[in-house]
Parts: sequence; C-alpha cells; structure tokens
Amino acid sequence: MRIQIWIEKLLLKNKKRSVPDLRPSFSLPHKGGEVWISCLDNLGNDIELIKNKITKNEEAIIHPHKRLRVLYHLDGTEINDRVVKIIGENIIRMSMNIYKLAIVGVSKKGERKINNELSKSKSIKLRPKYFSSMDNAKVWLVNER
Repeated sequence: MRIQIWIEKLLLKNKKRSVPDLRPSFSLPHKGGEVWISCLDNLGNDIELIKNKITKNEEAIIHPHKRLRVLYHLDGTEINDRVVKIIGENIIRMSMNIYKLAIVGVSKKGERKINNELSKSKSIKLRPKYFSSMDNAKVWLVNER
C-alpha cells in the first residue's frame, strides 16, 4: 500500500497541473507613475482565453488622448506562433496609446518571435523591452529615460 501511495505522489508531482490565471488586468500606481499590468500569465495555450483577455485589455486601454506605460505579464503562457500573432496585432492596434512597453516572462525564442511579428508592420516604431522580473519592468516603465 505504501508503495502505491509513493508512486501516485511521484506521478502527480511530475505532472504539471496548470490552472489558467483569470485575474483581470489593472492599473497600478508605482513610484510616482502609473503602469497598466496586462495579466496574460499562466494561460497555457488556451487561444480563446488569450483572445478574450487581450480584447478586454484593449477596451480598457484605448483612450483618444492618453498614452500608457504597459506591462505584458506572459509568464506561464505558451508563446507559439498563434499567440505571437495575436499579441503582435494587439500591440500594433494599441501602439498610439502605448508610451512604453515591457514584456515579462518570455524566453529568448519568444522575444525573437514577437520582435519579428512587430517588424512586419512598418507603421509601428514601438519596440518592447523584455524582463524576467516584474519589479525591474515596473521600475523601467516609470523611469523617464
């Protein structure tokens, strides 16, 4: 009986259980500035959920005369070609409302994919900066340099 319990624990420990993070995106005051945190983390490869969250973010961010500092938190979300295309199109549509853009939780391969997607559009000059830490990204976003 003990061996069976041990084997079950071992198998469950190695099996990844991902639960989508359904936190809403939000505006965060940080060191005298304001950062829009786009919570797209821990969504795995659920394309419909990613599209829905990005659409809600767009509705909240797009204002006629306001430019925001935006942080995309993508840690735990699979960065495949479809996700890159969705994120790239979203950034391009919102580029007039984004002052600075930081992306957290993306591998070097994911960075290249996103940059390649953004470079397809000649109308966008905005280039994201990539971070492994949300704290470093927030500090960079509120710095005026």
